[in-house]
Amino acid sequence: MDNARFDRTASEQVLLERAREVVLEHPRPLGRAFTKTELQTIFRKLAPTGYLASTLPKKSGGYDLTPIAFSAIVEGLSPELTLLGNHSVQRYLHQFATGAQQKRFMPDLLEGESIGAIAITETEAGSNLERIKTVARRIGSSYLIDGEKTWVTHGMSANVFVVLASTEAGLTRFLIPGNTPGLEREALQTVGLGHLTFARLTFRSCEVPVELRLGAEGEGLKGSKAAFPIARVLAALQCVQITRAALEIARSYAVSRVVARTNLFESSLIQHGYSQLLGRCEAAYLLCLRVSLQLQADNAVPNASAAKAIAGDLGLEACRWVEDLLGVSSLHADHPLLRLCGDVRMMGVVDGTSALNHLVVARRLLSAEGSAK
Repeated sequence: MDNARFDRTASEQVLLERAREVVLEHPRPLGRAFTKTELQTIFRKLAPTGYLASTLPKKSGGYDLTPIAFSAIVEGLSPELTLLGNHSVQRYLHQFATGAQQKRFMPDLLEGESIGAIAITETEAGSNLERIKTVARRIGSSYLIDGEKTWVTHGMSANVFVVLASTEAGLTRFLIPGNTPGLEREALQTVGLGHLTFARLTFRSCEVPVELRLGAEGEGLKGSKAAFPIARVLAALQCVQITRAALEIARSYAVSRVVARTNLFESSLIQHGYSQLLGRCEAAYLLCLRVSLQLQADNAVPNASAAKAIAGDLGLEACRWVEDLLGVSSLHADHPLLRLCGDVRMMGVVDGTSALNHLVVARRLLSAEGSAK
């Protein structure tokens, strides 16, 4: 049981608390997303924690954070600043970029001056990347990129995008600065995560020099599967935080609400519902800690996928239960529960829906070949 873990270490708790301090200093705006300037201020504040470098080694400008230490920062930011992101592009640069590419893009990203975004998803290509229709055609020393990406987090604020497109050799990654001619952005209206911008990107003969190809042609999927476990467990952890916040709203309401001269919390029906959800929440949290400690294990993908599916389903169920408990009290447009409900609906889809992640678990553990992604 060397990897048994039931709570945060002292050093991880420090990181978590520093993240919470940033949240308190920069509360989530009501009715709008953070502006680019506001995001840059938040990222500058987070830079000393190592958040923007995630788990990069010191030789690449990182802090040598372990995955579980990095997850403590993510936990501290949730649920107020769920899916804050802006650390994935750095990992792509570390793994695939040339020295010149790293010199051009990495410093500003690590300092919080620049905002990066990943543009992979398309209307007909989410988990099934073989259906990607965005095309990059080599013409001399440049590529012309045509196509469309959707649901790009920070899409309206990003300075640089990592874009996955199809070439003659196969799927290939490109670094595309936000001011590249031919790149158009359209804001998407969402049901949750309103503190962030999501965008549809359209590429119309967008010319990108060969120097901004990220890795070799046809290597666009290289290393992608290795990112699944950490991405899914971080999403799961944020769903757990949303669940905790929803249950705290329920607890506070039940303690103060009087029905037929009795506090609502004295109802055995309410006690049972609350206890069951809280127990499942703590179990999901422990699974997240375990997966964070074992990201290199053979079963990391199914375990992380299980954590994401369980936590996502639990968050939705908890929010629905709290809605029923509160009744008309939660119908005000500015009630905090509505924000949590919207956020958990969005997080249920991030890094794979629950249906997809359950499928990954089943295929990995039931198939002799273990061929699921």
